[in-house]
Amino acid sequence: MASLTSTGYVLQTQNDWFAQERQFYLTIDPLWNLDPSTPDGLKMAHDSEIFYALDETLQQAYNSKDPNKAKGVDLDIVCSLTGTSRSKGSKSSTQLLLTATPGTIIYAGNRFESPATGSRWATDQTVTVDNSWHVLVSATCTASGPVQADEGTITRIVDVVSGLAECTNPDPATPGTDEQRDEQLRVTRATAVGRPGNNQIDSMVGELFGVEGVRRVKVYENDTDSASVSIDNPYGLPRKSIAPIIDGGTNSDVAMAIYLKKNPGALLYQAGTAFQVEVVSPKYPTNKKIIRASRPVYVDMVMVVNVKSDGTLPPNTDQLIKEAVMEYAAGDLIPADVGFKISGFDIGESVPYLTMTTPVNKVIGSYGNSYITSLLLNGASSNVSIAYNQMSRWTESNITVVIT
Repeated sequence: MASLTSTGYVLQTQNDWFAQERQFYLTIDPLWNLDPSTPDGLKMAHDSEIFYALDETLQQAYNSKDPNKAKGVDLDIVCSLTGTSRSKGSKSSTQLLLTATPGTIIYAGNRFESPATGSRWATDQTVTVDNSWHVLVSATCTASGPVQADEGTITRIVDVVSGLAECTNPDPATPGTDEQRDEQLRVTRATAVGRPGNNQIDSMVGELFGVEGVRRVKVYENDTDSASVSIDNPYGLPRKSIAPIIDGGTNSDVAMAIYLKKNPGALLYQAGTAFQVEVVSPKYPTNKKIIRASRPVYVDMVMVVNVKSDGTLPPNTDQLIKEAVMEYAAGDLIPADVGFKISGFDIGESVPYLTMTTPVNKVIGSYGNSYITSLLLNGASSNVSIAYNQMSRWTESNITVVIT
């Protein structure tokens, strides 16, 4: 039968159960007729199937308490013990450039729309237009998931404001994510385990990952007295500083998470696209602090792939490849048990040129013997270097698939 050992739950196979019961019969009478056509032979087969099913049920119960093996609701329960919950999907984010009469106030939650896709975007904070007649404000899509918006496509004002004349998005939106799969939730749980602690980098990372809408987090630290580049300070951060870089989430929520875990006296260095928010302590309203942090500097990836078809590829192969590339970049394409790229491209992670053949081959490999003839990333057949404060940004409009 199945057993618990020092290495975990050891399952007994159906064949093992059958052989064990057969031996019980033969111990009683070595000449017992156990042919599968006999009633006793049929009973042995039935018993072994039932006992194996019971063993599997016990294994599921055992695995349900292991964060590395639990699935679905069982994994949700295990993760709740460390304050981690499954993300139902993050929302895409972008920057909106608004044109309005000086002094015009655009409140948080004001909505704008992309006529091309119908997607709607709401401002994250209240802003006031200065004498330049322009103001840049962060905005989040009202729907969860990898909603895309190319540069200059969010142009329709939904909530009319007196004095507000125009809006546009100067850069493409950073796509959100779908609901977390079990494999992704395990990664989030591992990073959030240190959240209950105080005054340490791990606890800040865990707190930031707990913020709604946050997709990626990096917290760099220089705990030396020197700003010079060294083994202990590879990025040349200012002395005694930390540099939080966060992709996703609103500025105010991110700033509060940093405030709750920041070491007293440590310099907050803005290594990427800077923002700052004045935070009020949730416990002591008289305590206020300006929190300075960064968004990653986004590097838009332009990919051109040429495929030679053997005639078996379907008509929509180009779209299938684009979707596969987007899933690969987000970490949704490869199952976790395969063992690589289950979290997509992170902040500070360069893009190896040849790895981008993986999503293409996954599509065309399902049909005949078609193959890739060339692949360019940002105009070259070479790796794309991403600095520590940057992050690759992928959009379908920047992926070109040529099939000949």
